[in-house]
Amino acid sequence: MINHKLVSVPLSREFIRLARLARSEGYAIGSTSERIVAALLNGRADWLPEPYLDPLEAVKRLHAGGADWWHTMLYVHGQDWRE
Repeated sequence: MINHKLVSVPLSREFIRLARLARSEGYAIGSTSERIVAALLNGRADWLPEPYLDPLEAVKRLHAGGADWWHTMLYVHGQDWRE
């Protein structure tokens, strides 16, 4: 499911930072796509931004922004990124 050729190491570091920040603040912060990433990584559909409150719509938005974002988010999700 993950194309490792599309995983970005700098982007994965940023996703981890965003997910940890969202968890500490209690809500997702950043651009629409960044907020989607933080919400999905934390398993918090209630943090998804308008108009992407449906998780499937959020996933479609994330993938439309670039395959590297989608594959990197999937990669990070499978890592031990939580402190």
